[in-house]
Amino acid sequence: MHDHIHVPFIANFKAEPTLRQTMTMQAVLFALLFAMMISPVRAAPIQEDRVALVIGNSSYGIGMLRNPVNDARTVANKLESLGFHVILRENLNREGMYRTITEFGGKLKPHGVGLFYYAGHGMQINGRNFLVPVDADIQSEDDVEFRGIDANFVLSRMDAAHDRVNMLVLDACRNNPFARKNRSVSLGLAQMDAHMGTLIAFSTSPGSLAEDGSGPNSIYTRNLVDKLSSPGITVEEIFKQVRVAVARETRDRQIPWESTSLMGDFYFAPPSTTLKSVGPPESALASVTARAAPQQRSRLPAKPNVPIPSATTEKSAQKMVRDYNREGYEIENKARTLTSDEMTVLLGEAEKGDIVAQTTLGWAYLLGKGQMDGRGIMRSNREALKWTMSAAEKGYPVAQNNLGALYMEGVAVKMNLRRAQNYFKLAADQGYTTAQVNLIQVSTLLTGNVEMGQVRNIFQSTQQQAKLPIQ
Repeated sequence: MHDHIHVPFIANFKAEPTLRQTMTMQAVLFALLFAMMISPVRAAPIQEDRVALVIGNSSYGIGMLRNPVNDARTVANKLESLGFHVILRENLNREGMYRTITEFGGKLKPHGVGLFYYAGHGMQINGRNFLVPVDADIQSEDDVEFRGIDANFVLSRMDAAHDRVNMLVLDACRNNPFARKNRSVSLGLAQMDAHMGTLIAFSTSPGSLAEDGSGPNSIYTRNLVDKLSSPGITVEEIFKQVRVAVARETRDRQIPWESTSLMGDFYFAPPSTTLKSVGPPESALASVTARAAPQQRSRLPAKPNVPIPSATTEKSAQKMVRDYNREGYEIENKARTLTSDEMTVLLGEAEKGDIVAQTTLGWAYLLGKGQMDGRGIMRSNREALKWTMSAAEKGYPVAQNNLGALYMEGVAVKMNLRRAQNYFKLAADQGYTTAQVNLIQVSTLLTGNVEMGQVRNIFQSTQQQAKLPIQ
């Protein structure tokens, strides 16, 4: 195994780093040094107070949505089975949302855990995100602030409780009829910075739209609920797994997004403790509902069992750890020394769907060293993009990182930092350290700030790889 982390994909064939890149990496290195001084915080015991407010708004006067109420019920049931005291509300008007959020804040306990989940219409205006009540009649930009609920209001109620962990989960980026009526209203939601001890999760990346889904639940919520009860998985890793699953299912049309400043580990289902239910979710509909449809409440399905893996299972899982950093290094070296004869064999493997062969071809065509050293490999940006994209679409993190680099530098494609960021995030979530560094770099270019949560992820990923055997 090489204990070497190779430089980002694009940087290898740029003669000199730009001033922008140099300044960015100086900021990253400073952030990395700072992160090394952060001591780990132990997870709280399972007896901690867990409170969740779950809201699903479907019955709008315009823009009726099929899934949010179903999504809310599904999430409420799952959280209740994981030890949360759940407050479930459906089809709330503005007064009802404001009052319920205030009451929710009052139920949170110091050093406990609070979770707010919302499914329904949402919108951003001037960089602020608003949740849309079912009675909202938004005709102009001025109406949004007075007829919507500012997402920061929810955060302020949660922050006031001084609990250990706060989570804000918004499946609220669906195709918005209010945005179509108002040119000043942007599609999707705006990026939000998480306060200390907070994780904010969006069903798709900032400024993008999420798919409602053809089944009873949205694509995001279905995958989220599927992952929540995974034992021994931290909350950050849960959302990474959701992001990978949703991106794969939608062919990268929808990339879930998080902003986190959590200071310790939190597990929905700890590795060796069984959570007990704290009773059914609270439910109130009639008095605060503007246009509630009849027969909308249905009995929640039975609680699922949470499987707890044995030590043998955990050891077996460890053996499957794959060292993508080593693979990336070896692919790069192979591409640099590839001969024309080897190229013929590699093409055959790539055409059969081999992702490592496809990624290596992408590198080789991009380098095009054959024009200088007689290997006979011509440079072709089109072929480089074709093979890199093919492997990236199959979920291979080395190729996803390389594709992100192409978008970041505008090589073979039009420069698109947001798309680069999405591909880096997909690769970083699978533990590819080069992509984690690139993600910090492109995020810094977009926001001007280094996200410490991303820096911590690099160190956690490196520590985990140091402890686990290689496949």
